[in-house]
Amino acid sequence: MNFIDGLESMNEFLNQSYFFRAFKFFLAFYLIIISLAVLGIVIRIWRDYYASLFQGAGYRPELGRYQKRWNKINQQINSEDPIQCSAAVLECSQMLNEVLKAIGYEGDNLGERLAKLLPSQLDNIEKLKVVNEVKNKIVQDPNFKISQEEAIGIRDVVGRTLDTFEVIEIDE
Repeated sequence: MNFIDGLESMNEFLNQSYFFRAFKFFLAFYLIIISLAVLGIVIRIWRDYYASLFQGAGYRPELGRYQKRWNKINQQINSEDPIQCSAAVLECSQMLNEVLKAIGYEGDNLGERLAKLLPSQLDNIEKLKVVNEVKNKIVQDPNFKISQEEAIGIRDVVGRTLDTFEVIEIDE
């Protein structure tokens, strides 16, 4: 019985200790945070498992940010509105500029980056320079109109380049 009396007296002492109360609080808080983290991981794993189980192995949970922008460009060009086509061309050139910058090509803008590219680095460099010229005309002249056919041609040139860099997937 001495041993049990000793444990009871230690329990009373620890229950009166502020340090021990704080320690229990932090342990409980830590346990809650860990439980939420594990729950989040389990939910994410279940969502991916469920998607692959019922939607097949080719399931892609979310399109990349460039692919979403590319889909928006296609919608703008399909609208047949010259203003929307101009906006689509500007967005194409902006995406190309961002990708070239991310890859590491030097320059302050798209024109400078394209000027530093060699034909051996990119096979359609001359067409991309034309895309940059059209972009500059759109920006400098507010009355400049671009047809849907021209916008489609520009989209295709930029699309092949972005597909080469594997940041988008184009449907052919």
